[in-house]
Amino acid sequence: MSYDKCVRCGSCVKFCPIFDAIGEEQFSPRGKTYLLQVMDQIDEDEELGREFRRLLFQCTMCGRCAEICSSDVDLLRIWHEQRAKAYETAPEEFEYIEALKKSLANVRNIYGLPMDDRAIYWVDELEVDFPDIEDRLYEEGKNADVMIFLGCLMSFRGSQIPVLHSLIDVLERMDIDYLIMGAEEFCCGHPLDLIGDEEGAKELQKHNRGVIEAAEVKQVVTCCPGCLMQLRNHHQLDAEVLHHTQFFDRLLEDIPKYSQKEDFTYHDPCELHRLCEVKKEPRSLLKKMEIEFREMELSCCGGGGLLRLTDPNLSDKVIQLRAQREKLNRSTVITCCPACREQLLGTDLKTVDIVELLDQVMRGS
Repeated sequence: MSYDKCVRCGSCVKFCPIFDAIGEEQFSPRGKTYLLQVMDQIDEDEELGREFRRLLFQCTMCGRCAEICSSDVDLLRIWHEQRAKAYETAPEEFEYIEALKKSLANVRNIYGLPMDDRAIYWVDELEVDFPDIEDRLYEEGKNADVMIFLGCLMSFRGSQIPVLHSLIDVLERMDIDYLIMGAEEFCCGHPLDLIGDEEGAKELQKHNRGVIEAAEVKQVVTCCPGCLMQLRNHHQLDAEVLHHTQFFDRLLEDIPKYSQKEDFTYHDPCELHRLCEVKKEPRSLLKKMEIEFREMELSCCGGGGLLRLTDPNLSDKVIQLRAQREKLNRSTVITCCPACREQLLGTDLKTVDIVELLDQVMRGS
């Protein structure tokens, strides 16, 4: 077992956002790997087993522990495998997972909302400014150069409408030949992957792959780092998969200067910069707009790994601690991830997506 390679050096402890929020050893990566090493004792103790299974889901899956592990323990893979085992062992302990899986099986999104709503609510919001927006929705027989994959958060959360508006505005100004998957889009499978249900994720990915291939697109673009991971690593697409910052940074060289009046802080989404290794392009776009910003410490916002679902109070504590430490109430936080945006807004922090800034300079405002 790869967790046997853990020498309990403690390097991971000071970087773990969960340990930082709670301060108890069993919540740290080192604590969990130790518990795995004495698994026989856990299996013999019903209460200890239940507590350990709960601990596995009190994690943001941010990958920071794996990144700094000097023993090369594949911690993310271990958490995936152990989450799957935990659910298989005691499904009755995970009612929230049952509800999530039911939603994904029945309506292919994490919110349990009708599939058609993926292309109704936000279309209604945007059609005043983009009267032909419905023409951009994919349906059988349509093709384009670029397919926009919104993901569940971007499709269903009203807080994401400003980002989506800016994304569409920039695409239209650049005269990009694009389609939006809309009601034909299924969840990318990332939530199922996070609970170790790789087979369930494959069913969703198979459908998405069929739609993308039918549209004969050359590129798939998404604003969601979780979707990016799944599309790039698990959908087996012939089309190139890009985060929106990669897409725009590649196409835009001469961008108008941003008229800066506020103090900016940049937050790197964990799944984007650490797990997808997209680090250069967001900063490149900001540099092209001549935006000055302060770098945050590379830590998690608390919104990943399904923690928002499994332990919302802990998720809140992670972002609240980070906001206090970084003094975020004094600045506007720039990010490029819908989940991070939700966390920041939920703590009443000012936040803006990079594409919103790009849209402002392209509109001359």
